[in-house]
Amino acid sequence: MPTTTGGGPTIYYETSGDPADPPLIMVEGFTAQLVGWREDFLRGIVERGIFVIVFDNRDVGLSQQMGGDDLADAGYSLSDMAGDGFRVLDALGLQRAHVAGQSMGGMIAQRMAIEQPRRVRSLTLIYTAPAKGRYRVTQTLAQNFGAIPPRLPRQEAIAAQLEHEGISRSPAYDWDEAWAEHLAGLSFDRGYSPAGHVRQYAAISRMGDNLPELEGLDVPAAIIHGRDDGHIRVDAALDMGRALRNSEVHIYPGMGHELVRPLWDEFAEIIARTVARGCRT
Repeated sequence: MPTTTGGGPTIYYETSGDPADPPLIMVEGFTAQLVGWREDFLRGIVERGIFVIVFDNRDVGLSQQMGGDDLADAGYSLSDMAGDGFRVLDALGLQRAHVAGQSMGGMIAQRMAIEQPRRVRSLTLIYTAPAKGRYRVTQTLAQNFGAIPPRLPRQEAIAAQLEHEGISRSPAYDWDEAWAEHLAGLSFDRGYSPAGHVRQYAAISRMGDNLPELEGLDVPAAIIHGRDDGHIRVDAALDMGRALRNSEVHIYPGMGHELVRPLWDEFAEIIARTVARGCRT
């Protein structure tokens, strides 16, 4: 099992593609494990000549738990989670890399670019926000993660995850319920941790406003967002696009808080083009 060693929590990661190609580290969202990146989607990126790195954030999957079932806040921040991403790069002997992140992963990706800009060659931000609170569509997260929920049996946990994912659905695209159910089961089997989810939410709750710091970056960037996102308002993408002076913004009507399959090729092209732009800097 490839994991980071020394200096911080143990982080599990996987790679695909040719290590000689430009490296892209992809950061998953809130409570999500690396298996949330669909294999066919990652293959489309690899086939465009990119070395892909994915990992489990701390407190989910096969990475280190930061406390027991009764600990709701381990005191870490999104900056600490950004440091985990850099330690994955260190484990692979990579000084610089391209970074992509979705949702909370996009928040972490922003911190990576802000805090160590020389190590981030390009930035792809997928349905994320530069600050907490004001871009939220609903108060669902605050309502659901204010306290540690009870541990559920496998089938009940899967059902609860499917209910939560309903908010992410895209009105203009078919929902792949079979995949969502498979992913919920796989995530349960890899590492079920309700307390870990609450600890990640505590990290998000500490987030400040990134916009002033994003304005100081000239990293090549792409921003992808669904106009019908049920979690984060599209204003977040527009504000980040204005702050990041070397960015392009892609807004998709009818898309929610998910990477819909019919647009995978287009998303892979955007990522590949952003990586190419970053390789020229």
